[in-house]
Amino acid sequence: MTAAYAKCYGRVDREPLHKRHRFCGVSVYAKEMQFIDSRDEEVNGERDCMHHHNEKRATAPSSLPNDVVEEIFIRLPVKTLIRFKSLSKQWNLRIKSHSFAEKHLKMASSYQVNHPSLMLFFPSPITSTEIEFHPFCLEGRRPLSHTQLSFPLGFLGWIHYSRSCDGLFCIQSSKSICVVNPATRWFRYLPLSGYQILNPTYLPANLITAAAFVKAADYKLVWLYNSFPFPPNGVTTCEVFDFRANAWRYLTCTPSYRIYGCIYCEPESANGSVYWFTERNNNYKMDVIAFDIHTEKFRLLPKIHSSSDPDLNDHRSMCTLDDRLCILITTSILDKEFWRLKSSEDMWEKIYTINFLSTPLSWIGSESYWRPVTMWKKKKMLLSHPCSGNLVIYNLQTGSVRIIHSHTLCMPYFESLISHI
Repeated sequence: MTAAYAKCYGRVDREPLHKRHRFCGVSVYAKEMQFIDSRDEEVNGERDCMHHHNEKRATAPSSLPNDVVEEIFIRLPVKTLIRFKSLSKQWNLRIKSHSFAEKHLKMASSYQVNHPSLMLFFPSPITSTEIEFHPFCLEGRRPLSHTQLSFPLGFLGWIHYSRSCDGLFCIQSSKSICVVNPATRWFRYLPLSGYQILNPTYLPANLITAAAFVKAADYKLVWLYNSFPFPPNGVTTCEVFDFRANAWRYLTCTPSYRIYGCIYCEPESANGSVYWFTERNNNYKMDVIAFDIHTEKFRLLPKIHSSSDPDLNDHRSMCTLDDRLCILITTSILDKEFWRLKSSEDMWEKIYTINFLSTPLSWIGSESYWRPVTMWKKKKMLLSHPCSGNLVIYNLQTGSVRIIHSHTLCMPYFESLISHI
């Protein structure tokens, strides 16, 4: 030890080495603890500031005008809005409100006109309780994020998916029926209809009919079918389900024409009415019956004056284009004629003709089974061919064809927040 060192540390030389280390360690430890405590206070202070900042960020909607927030939100996807509900009480109340759901629905409906999408259904091949819902964007020809739902009661026998009504679907089978919104994952079971109670579990495809899912002042299901086994009370029977009453009721005045039953000929709805094909009449023609969803009255639509082949009448199909009923007819020379019902519903007009044999459609599937699904931008039409299992986009101007999918169980669709009906 040097003299300077001894003078500085005093009795250090006369104390054991372990004591010197102990006292030095205590001193260093105390200083370190003071430093750590001071850092903890700084970190905790920073955390408090961050927490306060997050609280301010979570309540940020109050700093924006309500109309601005709403204009932003009605343009967002449903899944994004569902996530936003957990970020702010104000956002949660806004998104859950019925008025906001209606505005979001209106925006989605208008966007669908020029940016159409589909819903593809994939029932589980293993169990009858699970269904996958796959939205598909037609413009980008790409799938969107899918949803898998489990339905405890399952679907036995035949199964049918209704047309979308405000983003909702009605799934019907021989022994169960439910309404589902795939975007919000909400679904509701409904009481069985008389048609389901009286029918056996398994029916031939030509005897299956399905309910139409529509909205008047409220949502309702309309199920028109041929009376069975014999028609003591009329040729047809019609049941209507009221969601508010949660019950089915029978209509007294029903059509005196038998309905054409086919698993691929589901009813269409447009312009406040539901439409069905009738069976062939004495002239081997198929007529169209309309049901006004407001007055709940049936009527027979005027005939279409076309050079169609009577042998191909069973392969007529209908669809909705621009909220107007359209029918696809195969002529005697195998052309495809599209007839649209005028808004007055007293006359038909031919809007398109496809020379089938001169298009690639003839290479993909037989002429009789093509069915229109939807149309957009007045030049592109989506066609389905159930037998070959193809979905194709047909360009009405150029005659070009593009196969986009090998799955035909699909419906035009746009997502919505409508639930708990």
